[in-house]
Amino acid sequence: MIGQRALIAVALAAGALSGILYYLSAQRTPVVVAARDVDASHSLVADDLAIVSLPADAVPQGALADTAGAVGKLPRAPLWRGQILLGSALSDEAASFHTGLTVPIGMRAVALPVANAAQAVGGAIVPGARVDVVAVPVVGRAPAGRTTEVLLQAAMVLDVRSETGAPFGPGLSKGAVSTLAERIGSVVVAIDTLDEIRFADRIATSTFVLALAGSR
Repeated sequence: MIGQRALIAVALAAGALSGILYYLSAQRTPVVVAARDVDASHSLVADDLAIVSLPADAVPQGALADTAGAVGKLPRAPLWRGQILLGSALSDEAASFHTGLTVPIGMRAVALPVANAAQAVGGAIVPGARVDVVAVPVVGRAPAGRTTEVLLQAAMVLDVRSETGAPFGPGLSKGAVSTLAERIGSVVVAIDTLDEIRFADRIATSTFVLALAGSR
């Protein structure tokens, strides 16, 4: 009799535990997500956001539960549709570029003109990559005797722009529409403040070839 009572007690306890676990797993909490792909160049508006319900254990720490905490803020990086918004991923200040990248402290951004994709690894260079910058003097514009030189090694690419100045290649800019005729126009890199004059001179007197550098 005692054994049967013990088994019944265990069964009842197991049933109660299963019920509690099911109840907890069924609990859902509201979470703010991106309603569409959004770049990092504009403040978020209500139409950029949506609220979904997720199991509590699937919600990351810092996730926003109300759109009021996101409207008017700027994402630190592009957002993909359905991506959960974290409070730490939003800022009151705009990023320097649509990619979310910013100019490192103490450095400057300069756009290097690129005449064709072949000079930029066939157009395969993307923001965040590291490149070596090679300047090739143009006859008639560069001083006599100047030779091809490596201006920078492993420079950070902050952005890639088309001939019109719009972001080049697939991007998240709402107003930009990529076409087959789009061509690369310039590559924006970060340089030291001491190199500003030298780069200004080379931009006026040289063409550039960019070589993709491996990660360090």
